[in-house]
Amino acid sequence: METLLHESGDSCELVIVDGGMSPGTARLVSDLGRSVRLISEPDTGIYDAMNKGMVAASGDHLWFLNGGDESLVRWSQLSAVLDAHEAAVILGDFVLAAATRDRTRASRPARSMWHALPTSHQAIFYPRAAITGRYDQSFRVAADYDFTARLYASGVPFVVEHIVVARFHLDGTSTQHGKLIGAEARRVQRETLSVHPAVSVVSGLRHRAARRYRSMLSRGH
Repeated sequence: METLLHESGDSCELVIVDGGMSPGTARLVSDLGRSVRLISEPDTGIYDAMNKGMVAASGDHLWFLNGGDESLVRWSQLSAVLDAHEAAVILGDFVLAAATRDRTRASRPARSMWHALPTSHQAIFYPRAAITGRYDQSFRVAADYDFTARLYASGVPFVVEHIVVARFHLDGTSTQHGKLIGAEARRVQRETLSVHPAVSVVSGLRHRAARRYRSMLSRGH
């Protein structure tokens, strides 16, 4: 995030939530400057941490990156997109770092929400003014899908901007908990999106195929 912070001046705020487990983070924050805030205290998991960051943030849009994720976008490009869509959820593109090479993935249209997030959560920018809830911690791995689906179901506008904004690595939650993601996705489809059961079955088959594909990528195939 250092390049983005440097380019944005005081226009970009970074809130770091580290669970109180990394003494080196405080030293890093002091080097990054006044636009960085550290919340270093125990939490109950990733969605609790993301909720804390959401409450602390003061920007017009929220962007969530996890440990190990990388920002790839320049501030001039990002600020233009954010200014053009002040009230919308913005879906960007991302880079998936697999075993042997990076793969760029384009966002799908928002209507694909019936199946899953249209893009990686690392490539979504949320308008703060439209957010009325928090990440539901009853989900173990799919609270980001639920959070985004609730905004979609409530009528918040969604737009796709094909700019590559972030890189993340394949060895994370999506690979380790593929079956659980599918199960929790069906809950979101049922409870939040009111997807027809037959359509949810089709989504389940697609999730299964995606798990096989991610497994192949993680092995370098």
